[in-house]
Amino acid sequence: MIPFTAETVGRLYPLAFVSATQTPTGVAALLASLNLHAHGAHVVTQSQASSRLVCGLVPAQRDESVLGPSIPDGPSYHPLLREAIRVTGAWYPLAISQSLAFVAAARQIHVPSVLVLNESADLRSLLLIPQDERPTFVATDLRDLFRHQPIADCDAHYWECEGWIATVTHGRLRLYPGPPSTLGAGARVMCAAAWNFRGADLDIDSAVELFTSLAA
Repeated sequence: MIPFTAETVGRLYPLAFVSATQTPTGVAALLASLNLHAHGAHVVTQSQASSRLVCGLVPAQRDESVLGPSIPDGPSYHPLLREAIRVTGAWYPLAISQSLAFVAAARQIHVPSVLVLNESADLRSLLLIPQDERPTFVATDLRDLFRHQPIADCDAHYWECEGWIATVTHGRLRLYPGPPSTLGAGARVMCAAAWNFRGADLDIDSAVELFTSLAA
């Protein structure tokens, strides 16, 4: 479950919930159990040739968001993403998920994506992910979509954002924490430092352990 979905999902429209494992009715039941009232949303499932309308989920106007919940790695997300974009009529789609495989599929079909980190996120895999599978943006919850996000500034020796600093010294990623209220900035500077490292092997263990302990 992506944090703060219930509080923010009403501001994302039109909307498509993408599932590789459930039926449309199952997705609708899941949304109801999570108290998600996404009126005007579509459901796109792996088993469908095209999305079907579910009771309570109806078409909506054009806009720019396609929402993908956390789903297991393995299935091909490309057709699901394309169908979600088609049924919503999105001009500027945005794929949102906790799944690295989902955002990788979005990148491969040139759709911007947001990877939302939570307590079960595989931060190590994110930092070491190949360039052609990286998310466009990294967030800690859906509220980040509606906040101004400062860029991660690059000095000659380190990356900084909202008081968080990350650097690579002798092949080791180092993190210098900032305010707990800007945890997402910490994730972004870690990604910036790791993704711009040009060496063969990057030691990320101590930085990941520190960030994980601060996020707990």
